[in-house]
This record gives sequence, C-alpha cells and structure tokens, in this order.
Amino acid sequence: MKLDNRLMAIALIVMGVVGRIWLRWLMPSAPHFYISLNGASYPIFMMDMFFWVAAISMIAGRYLGKLYSFIVPFSIMGISDIYFGNTWIFIFTWTGFMMMGIVAYKRKNATYSSYIGYGLASVILYDIWTNFGSWLGWYPHNLDGLILCYTLAIPFMLWHILSSAIAIPFLSIPFEYARTLHDEVSEPNGA
Repeated sequence: MKLDNRLMAIALIVMGVVGRIWLRWLMPSAPHFYISLNGASYPIFMMDMFFWVAAISMIAGRYLGKLYSFIVPFSIMGISDIYFGNTWIFIFTWTGFMMMGIVAYKRKNATYSSYIGYGLASVILYDIWTNFGSWLGWYPHNLDGLILCYTLAIPFMLWHILSSAIAIPFLSIPFEYARTLHDEVSEPNGA
C-alpha cells in the first residue's frame, strides 16, 4: 500500500463519517412526504445520507484500489453507526456499499462516463440487495411480501439514483482531474 493511498483513504473515511453525521443533522425529519396504503404510511419522497457514502465508496474503489473498496465503506459505516446505532440490517447496508466500491474498482480503467454509468447501476444493485435484507427482516416471507417490499422501496431507489447521479460525478471530478494530470506526466509528449 502506498502512503498516498493510505492518507487518501483516511481522508475519505473522515469525510464520509463527518458528512454522514452532518447530513443527518441537516435532514432530521426525512422522509418528508407519505402516502397511506391499507392503513399504513409509506414514504413517497425521502432524503438520506446514502449518496454521500455511495459516492465515497465509488471513489475509493476506482481511484485507490481493490482493498480500499472494502476498507473505506466499512470504516465509514462502522464509525458512523457507533453514533447512529443500527440493527441487523447493517449486514446488507455495509456489504451493499462494499459492492459499490468493487464495481468501481472493476471499472477503474473505464472512461469517466462509463464509470458514472456503472455507478448508477451499482446503486440499483445496492437497493436490490438491501431491500432483500428488508424483506427478510420486516415483511412476510412469501411472494406477496417480496413484491410489497420492492414496490414500497421504489421511492427510495429513485432518490438514490437521482442523488447519486449528482454526487458521484461531482465528488469524483477532483480525483479524475488528478488522474488525468498523473497520466499526462507519466506519458510526456503523448508518447
């Protein structure tokens, strides 16, 4: 492990933990809008800290490497969950962010636009995985429960896709710029 990568990983972990806690203070009453179905209220729009950890997980995988695609999201979630608390669903959320880091690692040599596209695809993978965990924990273990779980998760997934479509490119720009500069220095005169 290069020292630069270790320092950048520490910086990303600090950014992730501080950002996740700070965003929680900014949005304490989320979700904001509800719909009632069969006597129960479900969110139709919500805001959470997902996009922050998702973007940092993607950055760790693409720009720091394979090991960091595990270490950075695991550390962010572990440290910040000491503050927030969690339930057994952490098994799915933590591994979901690690999956996002792995997707980014696998696309480390892809074009920037391809990386963003795979980032958004990994958001869907994350939601499929974590909603499966939700189904195991809080819904009837039959086909109707599975369909209900995934149907009610659509607003969350739409927010995750929208927020990540903004956060992943925006937070990745400085890293992409540094990578471009590094490549230009490594190959002077286009050779």
